[in-house]
Amino acid sequence: MEELRPLIADRPEAERAQVERAYAFARDAHVGVNRRSGEPYITHPVAVATILAGLGMDTDSIMAGLLHDTVEDVDGVTFEVIQEHFGPDVRRIVEGETKVSKLSKQGSQQAEVGDTGRDMQAENLRQMLIAMTGDLRVIVVKLADRLHNMRTLGSMKPEKQVRIARETMEIFAPLAHRLGIGQIKWELEDLSFQYLQPDAYQYLQTRLRTRQEERDALIEQAVGQLRGALEDDLELPEWVSDIDIAGRSKHLWSIHNKMQKEGKALEQIFDLLAIRVILTPRPLAVPPGTDEKRRERAEETREKRICYHTVSIVHSMWTPLPGRFKDYIAVPKPNGYQSLHTTVISQSGQPIEVQIRSRRMHEVAEYGVAAHWMYKQGTQLAQKDRENWISQLRELQNEINDASDYLDAVKTDILSQRVRVFTPKGLAISLPAGSTPIDFAYHIHTRIGETTVGARVNGSIVPLSHKLSNGDMVEIVTSKNSKPSQGWLNFAVTRSARSKIRHHFRQQEREEALQHGHDLLERYLRKRQLPVRQLMRTKLLEEATQKLVGTRNPDDLYLALHAGKVTPSVVGRVLSPSLAQEQAQVPVRRSTPVPTEPGGVYVEGLSTTTKLAQCCHPIRGDQIMGYLTRGRGVSIHRIDCPNMIRLLKDEPERCVAASWDSGTPGGTIIDLDVVAPDRAGLLADVLGVLAAEKRSPMKVEAGVSADNTAHIYLRLAVTGQADVEALRQAILRVSGVSDVLRKNGGRGRASA
Repeated sequence: MEELRPLIADRPEAERAQVERAYAFARDAHVGVNRRSGEPYITHPVAVATILAGLGMDTDSIMAGLLHDTVEDVDGVTFEVIQEHFGPDVRRIVEGETKVSKLSKQGSQQAEVGDTGRDMQAENLRQMLIAMTGDLRVIVVKLADRLHNMRTLGSMKPEKQVRIARETMEIFAPLAHRLGIGQIKWELEDLSFQYLQPDAYQYLQTRLRTRQEERDALIEQAVGQLRGALEDDLELPEWVSDIDIAGRSKHLWSIHNKMQKEGKALEQIFDLLAIRVILTPRPLAVPPGTDEKRRERAEETREKRICYHTVSIVHSMWTPLPGRFKDYIAVPKPNGYQSLHTTVISQSGQPIEVQIRSRRMHEVAEYGVAAHWMYKQGTQLAQKDRENWISQLRELQNEINDASDYLDAVKTDILSQRVRVFTPKGLAISLPAGSTPIDFAYHIHTRIGETTVGARVNGSIVPLSHKLSNGDMVEIVTSKNSKPSQGWLNFAVTRSARSKIRHHFRQQEREEALQHGHDLLERYLRKRQLPVRQLMRTKLLEEATQKLVGTRNPDDLYLALHAGKVTPSVVGRVLSPSLAQEQAQVPVRRSTPVPTEPGGVYVEGLSTTTKLAQCCHPIRGDQIMGYLTRGRGVSIHRIDCPNMIRLLKDEPERCVAASWDSGTPGGTIIDLDVVAPDRAGLLADVLGVLAAEKRSPMKVEAGVSADNTAHIYLRLAVTGQADVEALRQAILRVSGVSDVLRKNGGRGRASA
C-alpha cells in the first residue's frame, strides 16, 4: 500500500478509509497465497489498484481493483458480500471482471488443445467486450490487471508468454488505444514486443542504449533553449500559469513498427528525439452569469490559441521540416487525442519532434476514458466517438453469434488502426485503415453505397478500390439506376459494407427465386387449362402453403417450387381437388412399358433427392411411384406397396409419378429367401451356384423351421428385375429348392 496511499492522499477522508477497508478485506482473503513468482498474492491486486489510482480513476474502481480476485479465488466471498461491504457499483465492476477472468482461465487451460481452446479464448474476449458496454470501468480494471500481469510475465512458461503477449498485442493494446489510454497502450505494446520478437526487441534496445547519453544531452540543450524562448515571450506568460517541458522517449514498438512500415533504417527515423510541451492556461475571467456552455467554448478556443501561438514560437526558433506538421487539435484522432506535432531541425542539426498541448489535452491523451473521472472538463470531444464504437460493439453482439467471427469483426471494424477522412461538407468520418470509397459510401448510408458509380478523393477521380488516407476529402458519385457489384467484395474492408453488399445479392437471388417459383406454378396451371387467376388467389395459396410447407406465406411456397422441394403438379392438385382426383388414378391405370435398362429414378417435374423405400425395396423393373416427404425428398415405392396404396388414398396431392430412367447403370441391394427341405450340403450347393454366376453375397444366414424347412437368406447387389429373375432361375435348379422369394415381396416371383 506504500505506493498506493500517496496517489489517493488528496481524496476525501471517507474515500481513503473505504480504500483501506477494501485493502484489509483483500489482504485477509488472500492470506497465505503466493503468485507463481513467489510473491504474496496481495501484491497483484495492490499493483492493479495503484495503476488505477495513477490513471485518476474513481474510488469505486480502485476498490474493485483491490477486490477483483476475491470472489473467484476465495471460498465464502460472494458478490452479495462485496455489495454489503462496498456497495452496488463496486459489486458490478467486480462481477464483470470475475466473469471475464473465469472464462480467461478456462481458455488458458485449453489453449493448447486446438480449436476448442481458441474458441474458448474468443468467447472470453467476447464476454469481456460485452461487459465493457455495460460499464467502461470493467475494461479499465481489466486493462490494469493485464498490465501488471504483463509486467510479471517472466515467471510463466515460454509458450504461455507468447500466447498472452499475442493476445495483448491484438486485443488489449488496441483497446487501450481506442479508449485513449496512451499510458497503458505504449507499455502493453513494448512488453508484448519483448516476448513476441525478442531478437528485434533486443537489437533496438541495444542500438538505442549505445547513444543514449548523446541523445539525452541534445534533448537537455533543446529543452533549455525552448524554455527560455517561451518564458521570454511577452504574451504567453500572461495566458498560462505553468509550462511543463520535458524530453520524451520514443517507444520501442513504435520505432520498430515505423521501420517496418516505411522500410527505413533506425538512422532515418526523425522523431527519436522528442520534446513535449504541456501548457496550463490561467483561469478565464468571464462576466457574471455567463452560460456554462459558452464559458467552456471560450476556454476551449483559448486553449487552441495558446497552442498555435506556442508552435509559432517553435517555428521561429528552429526550421520546420516540410510535411512534418500534424494538427490533431483541429482534427483530433478518433480516440479523442489532441496535440500539435511538428518536426524541426535544432541548432545541433538533429531533427527533433515537438509536441504541444494543453493540460486538459494531455490528460485525455494519457488517460483517455479515465479522464472522465479525473478531469471531466472538455472530455466531450472524445465522448461521442466512444459512444459510437461502443454502440458498434452492441450491434456486432446482436448480429454475430459465433464468438470467433465476433472477435474478427471487432478487430477489423473497431480495434484496427484508423484513418480520418472528410465529406465535402467537412464532416469527419473514422474508418479502419485500408478502407476504400465503398466503405466510406456505405458508412454514410446504405442507399449511397448501393448506388455508387465512382469517387473523387481530394478532387481527383480514383478507382473504387483506392485506399483512403488520413485527411482525404471524399466525394461519392451516385446514379439512381446503379446497383452493387460482386467485385466490391474483393476490396471492401469494413464488416458493415461487406455485409450490406452480400445482403443485396441475397435479396436479389431471393427475388429471382420467388419469380421463378411463381412462373413454374403459373405455367403448369395454364398447361392444364385451369383458371390461373382464380386458383392463385392469396387465400388459396396460403392454405396450400400451410399444407405443403407448414407456413402461411405464399413466398415460402414459391421458394420451395424454385428449389424443387415441391412440384407444380403437387401444388396444382392441392389448389384444384378435381385435378387431384383425376391424377390419383393415373399410376394405377398405367400401361406404358417400364424401362428395363439399368439407371436411376426420374420424378416428374422434380429435382430433389430420392430414396428407395425400405418397406417394399423397389428395384429396376418394378412399377414405382413417389411420395413427397416433409424435408427428406421423395420416397420411391413399388406401385403395389400397401403403404403406397394407403398414401394414394390419404394424401394424393403428395404422390408423384416416377419411373426408372435409362441413365448410367447402377446397383440395387436386395434380400432373397431360398426355401427348401433341409438336407446335408444344401447351403454349399446354393453358394456353388452363386460362385458359378460370379456372384459374391454380402450377407448369408441359414436356419431351419419346426417343419424341417430350410431358409437361406442372401443379400446381393443386382442391376434390375431381369438380373433378379436370372439369379432366381439359377438357384431354383439346385436340388430340393422349392422357391426363391424377395423379402417383403410375394411368393413364386422374385419381383412380386
